[in-house]
Amino acid sequence: MNFLNVFEDRVSGIFGTTSAPMPFSFKKMAKRAAHEMENETYVINGVDTAPALYTILISQEDDALMQPVYGEVTRETAQFLEAQAQRRGYAFIGQPLVRFMVDPSLKAGRFSAFAENVDARTLERLRDEENRFMQSRLGGGLGGAATPAPAPKAAHARVPETRRAPSPGHAPIRMTADSPGADALDGLDVMPDDDFGAGDAPAEPAPTPVSANPRLSKVPEVGSSAELYGAGAGIGHEQAAKRSPAPVPTADPADFAPQAMLIDRQSGRTYVVKGERAIIGRERTSGGLILRDPNVSRRHAELDFDGARWVITDLNSTNGTLVNDVDVDECTLHDGDVITLGLTNLEFREN
Repeated sequence: MNFLNVFEDRVSGIFGTTSAPMPFSFKKMAKRAAHEMENETYVINGVDTAPALYTILISQEDDALMQPVYGEVTRETAQFLEAQAQRRGYAFIGQPLVRFMVDPSLKAGRFSAFAENVDARTLERLRDEENRFMQSRLGGGLGGAATPAPAPKAAHARVPETRRAPSPGHAPIRMTADSPGADALDGLDVMPDDDFGAGDAPAEPAPTPVSANPRLSKVPEVGSSAELYGAGAGIGHEQAAKRSPAPVPTADPADFAPQAMLIDRQSGRTYVVKGERAIIGRERTSGGLILRDPNVSRRHAELDFDGARWVITDLNSTNGTLVNDVDVDECTLHDGDVITLGLTNLEFREN
């Protein structure tokens, strides 16, 4: 029995203890994660260093099925990736972290996976954050044990910029047969090279930076303007006397919806926020803005329009929310303000 089949059997056994069916093929999911590992492995200081952060996007329906088994499935997936790296001679900067997130745009049975290179400090912070999230949501962390409450964040606290290369104080961890936890990997065979992509479903599209919800859409380039539509006509007094009054057009409520723009200072990407509320973070939400920044929390901040002004509120994020380099819990925004979330700087523009 090969590597992938062993993994699938283990996950099947986990679901066998519940009444929930397996929502999708975990063999294909593991194969996709292994592909991402290959694509993001780099030689750093002479060592083949694999990415340690893996994110699996799933549908809301599948999320409901997986809630009772998230902890066990997450551990099995991480062990699968550790074993795969060990057999190929790859090293990690810290133990790999696997996290599942909901993507409202995905249908049941569909998933997407991607891997990211982060430094050891960021990786451990994300692990703590995932444990707290699972603790609050399911009553148990990724490790199956209670996790202490988060320490209050320091004002103006910032996390150093994520780098592909490991920081000098954190050497890559090479998985060997004598490594701690290696006994948990016994019984797993090497995944043959030709197993990659064999019989696999077409690759899932990479997650888009912005939800497809019409309330929040991406503008292709900074400075591009929206089309303005309208109609007007004038007639002379003599014509007006001969005609019945023209019907007054019904106003579209969408024409009066609040609107704002957020411009990414680094990439130049511009986002248009339409509506009265948008969540900003790593996790996809309906009408939300998605930031692929490991220093950003799942639900980092909320942007609200109260009828007269735009307000940003920090959602108890790990690294906090800054406006013009000032750490804030809640702040009224003005045109030109710069919002900092993780390592991302967004310039606020009100329309």
